[in-house]
Amino acid sequence: MNFFETTSETESTTDGFKILVRIILLFDLSIKYYCNYASDMQTKRTTKRPINLGFPVSNVTFIVEDQRIHVNKATLSGNSPVFNAMFNGHFKERTAKEIVLQGKKAADVVEFLKFFHPMKKQSITEDNVLQILPLAHEYQCDLLTECENFMTNMCKPNTQLTVSTLLDFILTGEMYGLTRFLKVAVEFCAHVDFELLNGKKIQMGFIDEYGNCLSYHKAEDYTIAEKFLEIESETRYAIAEKRLQYLEWKTKLCKSDALKDDYTIPLS
Repeated sequence: MNFFETTSETESTTDGFKILVRIILLFDLSIKYYCNYASDMQTKRTTKRPINLGFPVSNVTFIVEDQRIHVNKATLSGNSPVFNAMFNGHFKERTAKEIVLQGKKAADVVEFLKFFHPMKKQSITEDNVLQILPLAHEYQCDLLTECENFMTNMCKPNTQLTVSTLLDFILTGEMYGLTRFLKVAVEFCAHVDFELLNGKKIQMGFIDEYGNCLSYHKAEDYTIAEKFLEIESETRYAIAEKRLQYLEWKTKLCKSDALKDDYTIPLS
């Protein structure tokens, strides 16, 4: 091997080493950039503007999904035995300034806490009842009874209750043991076409001059059908039994003015 060959190999090795060093440096810079970016994003997520519900005095902060919610210990303690034990018992939350509530949605917690504001009256609606009911059950509030009352009162004709919402109510009632509501819901379902509860709806087509339907179309909502199957078999059996009793009653009174038609409610 002569001098020129040795020099060429050495230069080639040096160039390769330089390239490797550059790659490592670029990779290192990329990692640092990503870490800084991730840190900045985390900071932005954890510095959301705190939610102040307007309690006269806020002396503790709940953290839910990185959202800070200012509340008052005495107000919550007076409305919930669970909060009372948390703030006045021998737990670490008694002296904590911030308490993390795991496994909850910030929007649900905010809606729930609004009901304890001493100066503002909050109403239960079809939109928020299923938001606040699980929390009312968890924290053993009287609000749970109000939620059950609302759902019970919705099980009447002309309340704009849909089959989808009705089934959501029943599933929630089963989950939290709302037996009073479930009894009323079963009675209400007895007046609803059984196929409708299963997500099926017959749409009338052409009707002749004598009032006979000559064509019809059956539509099916599979989401509602799945919900109905999620209901406990005991509840479905009770609905079927009440429905049968109602149909027998209708048959006996078919020539009477006392005959009542099925409730007509939309699927969703």
